[in-house]
Amino acid sequence: MIHYTEKKRSPLCHLITNFNSARQRKVARFDLFGVAVSGLMAMTLVGIVRLLVSH
Repeated sequence: MIHYTEKKRSPLCHLITNFNSARQRKVARFDLFGVAVSGLMAMTLVGIVRLLVSH
């Protein structure tokens, strides 16, 4: 079993999991918003394609 240590975490992992500043929280919130919007757009596109294929 590999033991968890802070040193093995990548800078990206630190950015994602450590919110030491308001800027980091803002970036994380913006990323979450972008993922949500992208998911909704993908669902809409799939719905439109299904509608077009069914006709």
